[in-house]
Amino acid sequence: MSMMQKSAWAEVSAKAVEHNIRTVKESLSKAPRFCAVVKADAYGHGLTGFARMLEERHLADMLAVGKLSELCKLMKADLPEDLQVLLLGTVPADEILAGISSGAINLERAIFSVYGKEQMQELHTAAKQKGITVKVHIRIDVWDSGMGMGPEEFLTFQKELFSLENLQICGVYSHLYTSYSEDKEVIKEELEKFASLERGILPEYRKQLTVHVLNSALVFKFPEYAFDMIRIGTAMYGLPCGTDAALIPAMKIYATVFDVREVSSSVPLSYQSEQASGTGGRRIARIMCGYWDSPLLLTQKEIRIRIGDKLFRPADEICMDNLCIDVTGEDTVKVGDVAVLMGEDGVTINEILMRNNIHYVHSEWMCMTAGRLEKTYL
Repeated sequence: MSMMQKSAWAEVSAKAVEHNIRTVKESLSKAPRFCAVVKADAYGHGLTGFARMLEERHLADMLAVGKLSELCKLMKADLPEDLQVLLLGTVPADEILAGISSGAINLERAIFSVYGKEQMQELHTAAKQKGITVKVHIRIDVWDSGMGMGPEEFLTFQKELFSLENLQICGVYSHLYTSYSEDKEVIKEELEKFASLERGILPEYRKQLTVHVLNSALVFKFPEYAFDMIRIGTAMYGLPCGTDAALIPAMKIYATVFDVREVSSSVPLSYQSEQASGTGGRRIARIMCGYWDSPLLLTQKEIRIRIGDKLFRPADEICMDNLCIDVTGEDTVKVGDVAVLMGEDGVTINEILMRNNIHYVHSEWMCMTAGRLEKTYL
């Protein structure tokens, strides 16, 4: 690997992902379907590349995304026709039909979330006019301020909903915002409300449904609510999710040192240099990786870069395309060395979170990468 071939890149380990998925499944007493959440560019791991990696190793039964654009991107990817993609976000009926008419959406593979009775009726009317059938999962929210359909509304109108001939209702799910709460009693109460709804679905409808509620934060704590499918994102990537399970972070971020030189402390190294008035000299190593490549990781206050077995700090404010590292006193750092921004001792996700006082719930922020940061799938 030459510097010209790779200036900065992320490596995603299939072995780590396989280990994490196996760890999740081993926590369950039964084997429900596995829905891999790949929204937000697969949490920064690269949407289509990560999806292909899952498919090649037969690791997922379904994929889930958050935006229509993500769904359309997966429709274009070289993925099997039987690998369905669930859109968790809500989309107006006209946008769905436009995507279908343009060929951007494959009706056999795409499943849409519907959040309420009116939305379902609107989508049904539009689908009927086009003479098509659209697959949907109904989102249920078990608290009053939720976005989805309430349990009582669903059970009251279930016969009417399932009579909409141009909608194929193939799933019912919920997402608990209390998932990361420390109050297990509250979580249990909400899970029981969802379970009560599931028990109230008429048998003739229940048999055609995939019911799912568990996410990464819940699967280890409440495995008894696995139902037909689990919906896993954070744990699959090996990010902190409130469990002691031995998960392995899937991504590491690297860059090649392309320049090392002695620089006067009075020389500015960025647009708003804080050290340009100093005296003496500094030894500066540069990498072609900036905040645009990994926006949140490289905009924290306490940034460390590992080169060899030592940790270094940025020499100045990080720029869009490059980062200057202060390696003063370390003569062994040279052009061609590999700098580790995330993923090894000293720069693990947990260490980055602790240094910057970031709650583990937001650990995926650190994985946010730009499309120009090349991803290598190992």
